[in-house]
Amino acid sequence: MRLLVDTAVKDTGKRISVHLADQDGLLLVVVLSHTGVEPNDTVLTSLAAMTGTVSCGTDACDEGRRIWSLLSTEPPRDRAPVT
Repeated sequence: MRLLVDTAVKDTGKRISVHLADQDGLLLVVVLSHTGVEPNDTVLTSLAAMTGTVSCGTDACDEGRRIWSLLSTEPPRDRAPVT
């Protein structure tokens, strides 16, 4: 979520909107920067590499630029203690 918000803030708009939703048992996080900035796919590599990311994207709408990520809600697997 921090990466999505940081990206929207860098769009230099006056405000951002954060939306959370349940989508088929997954967590959908959408951040909207209320600017006329065109979609930029460079953030997608970082989003896709994050643990738990199922899919992600960015696009433009009437309200501004949307950046979204669909995240797994499964807890991380326990790791064996290091000895």
